[in-house]
Amino acid sequence: MGAGAPASTRGGWFAGLKILLWPRPGERLLPAVSAVLLAASFPPLHPLILPFVGLVPMAVWVQGLPSGSEGRRAVVRGATVFGAVYFGILFYWILVALIWFSKLAILAFLGSWLALTGVGVLFAWMLHRAVHEVRVPLWLALPVTWTAAEWFRAHLPDTLAFPWLGLGSSLSGFPELIGVAEIIGARGLTFWLALVNGLIASLVLSVRVGRGWRRQGSIVAVVVVLPVAWSVWRANTLEMRPLGRVAVVQPNIPEHIKLDESVGLDSTFVSLDRLMPRLSPGSVGLVVMPEVTFPTYLRHADAADVVTRVQGYSREVGAPVLAGSFGHEFLDDGTFIPYNSAFLVEPQGLTDFQYDKRYLVPMVERVPLLPRRWLPTLQNFGTYGRGEGWPLAEVGDHLYGVLICYESTYAEAARSFRREGADALLNITNDAWYGREPLYSRTTALWQHPAHMVLRAIENRVGVARAANTGISLFVDPVGRVYNATSLFEADIRIDTVYTTDIVTFYVKYGDLVGNGAALAALLLTLASFWLARGAPRLGTPQNR
Repeated sequence: MGAGAPASTRGGWFAGLKILLWPRPGERLLPAVSAVLLAASFPPLHPLILPFVGLVPMAVWVQGLPSGSEGRRAVVRGATVFGAVYFGILFYWILVALIWFSKLAILAFLGSWLALTGVGVLFAWMLHRAVHEVRVPLWLALPVTWTAAEWFRAHLPDTLAFPWLGLGSSLSGFPELIGVAEIIGARGLTFWLALVNGLIASLVLSVRVGRGWRRQGSIVAVVVVLPVAWSVWRANTLEMRPLGRVAVVQPNIPEHIKLDESVGLDSTFVSLDRLMPRLSPGSVGLVVMPEVTFPTYLRHADAADVVTRVQGYSREVGAPVLAGSFGHEFLDDGTFIPYNSAFLVEPQGLTDFQYDKRYLVPMVERVPLLPRRWLPTLQNFGTYGRGEGWPLAEVGDHLYGVLICYESTYAEAARSFRREGADALLNITNDAWYGREPLYSRTTALWQHPAHMVLRAIENRVGVARAANTGISLFVDPVGRVYNATSLFEADIRIDTVYTTDIVTFYVKYGDLVGNGAALAALLLTLASFWLARGAPRLGTPQNR
């Protein structure tokens, strides 16, 4: 493992922390290589091969560590490198995108980066204990612990949860190959990918010690090919039906303009007045506009003129308009709770439909854990209310579930809408936060965010229409194929048919069985590792499994 610990003469807490966290020679390269390979697996690159091998260097390294406290300290140090590099590359955009609006973006990024690095350490620590204390084969321990760590990240309390880009979403560019998500969900894809990584890592270790590789290689091939073959067959035989013609509108209003309510509204209407005439009367059954298209409280009397203008668009097109705006709820003390909401406007006026966003962006929309009353001066920052229920937008004979922005990362949200009877999903979002028009200011989040809707379409076997303020607006069919997508930072409007199926998938019926099972299994393995570390008999050997 390389050089020894720092000299004890340095003493103090700093020296102790350095001993625990500062990586030594031999504890940096393989974790860092894994981190880079995995980070490169996601949009906008997402090459097909990397998700299947990205965890292999990390797994081989953990397998080679000693057992006991020495190995556990080493795995924490190496996993700190892994987590810092992996999540630093994946989520650098938190800093780059938000620094335009506030220097607090530095703290937001550092806090998120440290917390996510901790998730990486948790994964490796659980993996080490499972392999070296419980003697679980590496090929099995890796998918259980990686999936459990991903599950943990998505189930932190309040708005601390952050399910963005699970490993399964790395294959969103190849939807025909991941149709099994309708059975096992996106987190099941994560387990499958990690299982393949674990099998390949075990194969590498066997070859290293001169053992035969043909049998293990055959197992790897079977585990890869069977789900892919079924998915390809499913993509070619899935029966879809057209639901209706939908228009998605992309006004392309920069965020620094939207933040000024009056200027933002004026700019929005200027853009819409240019775009909406492209829709001939009767050409579509629904018009979808982005999140907070109209930065005003749409049901308030002061917004009557805004409603009238949107009503005019609806009348001219002959179809309802679904758009994002602010909802509100008055409290007994005279204050009110703002909501990030979606509304439906018909030629006759504003309808009763209102969906209030349930999964809120940490800090920006809701400060996690703190009671709202503690932040009375931040009325429009960090104090948004959380919506209740899963209301569906009824348009003609069709029902639509609405996911607002970040909710696309929550598989449970889309599943809940489907269980309520949604025929298709609408995703309205304002991705202007993730970059500006100059190439140097664009971040990978602009491609990462829409990738989630591919998984939501497959899990639920429904179509998707996505309207994004600055792009990418697009459509997704129930197979997960993206079509008629817009370019970034161009005012545009696209019309296309949204498709659906009559299938209620296994995932819709039973939910995230794989993720929940992996989380429970990891917990039991960790508890068993503590028991076995006290001297209980162990089974097997940890080497080269």
